[in-house]
Amino acid sequence: MASVHRALFFALLFSSAFLAAECTNDHRTNKNGGILVTDFTISGTQTIGATNLARITTAFIGSCFDEDSEEVEERLRASFQDRGYFKVEVKSLRVKPADPLGVPKPVTLDAEVSEGLRYRLGQITFVDNHAFDAETLRREFPLKTGEIFERDKIARGLEGLRKLYGSSGFLDYTAIPETRFDSNATTNLIMTFQEGPQYHMGKLDIAAAKEAAARLRSEWKLAEGAVYDATYIDHYLDDNRNLFPVSFSRENVQIFQNCPDALVEVRVIIDPAEDPSHPEPKNVPCAKHETKETQK
Repeated sequence: MASVHRALFFALLFSSAFLAAECTNDHRTNKNGGILVTDFTISGTQTIGATNLARITTAFIGSCFDEDSEEVEERLRASFQDRGYFKVEVKSLRVKPADPLGVPKPVTLDAEVSEGLRYRLGQITFVDNHAFDAETLRREFPLKTGEIFERDKIARGLEGLRKLYGSSGFLDYTAIPETRFDSNATTNLIMTFQEGPQYHMGKLDIAAAKEAAARLRSEWKLAEGAVYDATYIDHYLDDNRNLFPVSFSRENVQIFQNCPDALVEVRVIIDPAEDPSHPEPKNVPCAKHETKETQK
């Protein structure tokens, strides 16, 4: 009997180790727990085609998640919205464990879904945009009028806007999206902007030995007074990786925003003992909706 128990114990260990290697997409925050989806059945849909439905379930099978049904439900909802079913309703989601001792725990999913109408894009309207014209903003969205209203492509457009504004110094920029649906299964998107001030480059401090600091400063091409580019630091670090210690990371770069003066100060900390900043700079936020122009 003892040998049987021992064999079962090692079988479970082998099974757990094998399953851990089966996470084709790992979304877990804790790699020592979570669930592994081994099968997925969706019922209740009316109009979505079998091919699209199979693509949704296939994307989940083999993936690992935290043991949180709400997260899985949200990802399932997003999968339908990525295919234009923007008002999809996940009526139920059942998680059935197959091996409670598995790490991750293998489970099957059973969901009832009402996908609703499949929406297409109508118009994208931009409100209160001043830094860029509507044509420039529209190019950030990889969707043409009449195409399927895919959630992930809208998200890519929003990320494109963030980078566009950030690279032009608008660090306090926000864009509030509003969707309006009509009876013809068309979605119109209204983007309302709060651009804030346009920041410029202020002081650059480099805390390092004199020779190293001089070399790094000579490679910094964003001149004081120039429009600040929020993407520049990452390019600077990548282009000059050989000048930094192995232990150096993005966390060693400090950015301070002075909103009233619309200036950004950057500190690159290699050796804290060589920090030339006296006194230490601070973030100075604007009052709500305040810009440099409103303070004049």
